[in-house]
Amino acid sequence: MEMRGHKGRIWIRWLEVVIVLVMAYSLVLVLAGGLALRLFDFLGFGPNAATTSDAFRDYLRLPFAVLGAVMFGWMVLLFAVVRGPMRLGEPWAWRAVALSLSAWFALDTGMSLVLGSPAHALFNVGFAVALAVPMIGLRRTRQPEEQV
Repeated sequence: MEMRGHKGRIWIRWLEVVIVLVMAYSLVLVLAGGLALRLFDFLGFGPNAATTSDAFRDYLRLPFAVLGAVMFGWMVLLFAVVRGPMRLGEPWAWRAVALSLSAWFALDTGMSLVLGSPAHALFNVGFAVALAVPMIGLRRTRQPEEQV
């Protein structure tokens, strides 16, 4: 019951690449919190790195590290599901990945907007598009009886 056709393999590869990129980003959060702080400042949704105290910048390394570690673990699981059951065309795998990504997007983007950080919500849209395109493509390559 392997994924049908060349397009299915392309969508799987696309997802794998995006997941690996998110893993790399996650490791930056864990290992280089100061770099992440400067990146967030540059993108407009972090505290101004130039005006925050050293103590506050040091404190932010902990939530960045925890966030990065959780994201990395989530991506390890997604990579395994995409590379295994999803590649094999297991219907539950597509649904599990789609639900996981939808929950992340709704919660993270919604709270970004509620907390007054539209720049972070826009940042999420980039990740969401990079993940949604192959997910939609995979949905279209599935057998009709698998699209439950």
